[in-house]
Amino acid sequence: MVESLRRRAGRFGLDIVLVNVWEGAGAAEEAAAYCERWSLGGTVLLDDTGAYARALGIRGVPTNVFVDATGVVRHVGATTSDELLREAARLAPGLAGVTRESLAADLMPRDFEATDGG
Repeated sequence: MVESLRRRAGRFGLDIVLVNVWEGAGAAEEAAAYCERWSLGGTVLLDDTGAYARALGIRGVPTNVFVDATGVVRHVGATTSDELLREAARLAPGLAGVTRESLAADLMPRDFEATDGG
């Protein structure tokens, strides 16, 4: 759902940035594997020292960071689906009608065709 919302939000100049808080070696590899596993695109900040998390006041993960088209952080938080949708609509009113169901539909293959079983 986050990836579908991130793509839609981008049309309104809003991005959802992932912050990878990883202590230890292999942060880039771990972030890449996570993004591949969940089909996530977009910006991922590698935060192996915790500096971004401290600066943004992140106390737990996952936490979503909303950034506007000029690079200004507009909101930190929104961990549940309802919170994500509510905050996205507040920051980009064009997203007001977006639902979990419509985001799920974004994930359906575009070339899906019904077959007659033959």
